[in-house]
Amino acid sequence: MPELPEVETIKRLLKPNLIGKIISEVEILSPKNFVGKKSDVIGAKITSVDRYGKVLVFRLEKLDKLDKLYNFLNIHFKLSGQILFSKNVDKAIFKNTIPFTKGNKMPANTTRVIVEFTDGSGIFFNDLRKFGWIKVSEQPLKPKGIDVLDKKFTVKFLTDLTDSTKRPIKPVLMDQDLITGIGNIYANDSLFLAKIHPQRLSNSLTENEVTLLYKTIKQTINEGIKDLGSSGADEAFILPDGSRGGHQRNFLVYQREKQPCLNCKTIIKRIKHNGRSSFFCQNCQK
Repeated sequence: MPELPEVETIKRLLKPNLIGKIISEVEILSPKNFVGKKSDVIGAKITSVDRYGKVLVFRLEKLDKLDKLYNFLNIHFKLSGQILFSKNVDKAIFKNTIPFTKGNKMPANTTRVIVEFTDGSGIFFNDLRKFGWIKVSEQPLKPKGIDVLDKKFTVKFLTDLTDSTKRPIKPVLMDQDLITGIGNIYANDSLFLAKIHPQRLSNSLTENEVTLLYKTIKQTINEGIKDLGSSGADEAFILPDGSRGGHQRNFLVYQREKQPCLNCKTIIKRIKHNGRSSFFCQNCQK
């Protein structure tokens, strides 16, 4: 599942290609993946490309007979969503084979929605599992939690949050109603750097541990962005040009089960925790 660094990377790469584009058509190949009326976005100009947590948001401006109308096209990638951009939507060929499609041409068997622009370019929304979505709304669909890159995400905020719950720390970090943007990759590696076991009760963390955890969260998120996101073992995450991110080469414990810890050489363990895999070093993390 794309997390904050992956969606932020997509946003930054799409922005120069999409600002000012006017939507000429929306081809819905899977109705499950598109919510809203496509007539509300056809003829609209993209005026901004933003990110709220793990949600990518296009702000749209459309002229009617009386005034300007504004809508938002919200995209959530869920487990296997992808966005590809092509300057020629009718002959979209990419340099790399696109994961899950066995080819490099679009549309493919996993393409669910195609957004075409008046200049002949377009984006393809792919989703193998059909859990992702594109939704039209009058306001951007913002998650409830505080974004990790927001100024409101502070040591005090994290301290107040951990003090208020006995839940294990890892699912707390991944709860999008509390903190937005942290998923399994960056939760695992942040906890490793902070030397905190993923099953530690949140309210058991000391002041120093919370302060260190705050710093490691910011560190891992920023490193993920610098590396253009993580294309993990399934390579589900790809950039809009079809290439891969690079942060998987810098995983600390995530997907490193049975490999030696980078600090002490103890073998990395994996356990199922709240339905997700947690990777940790039982010697370094307490």
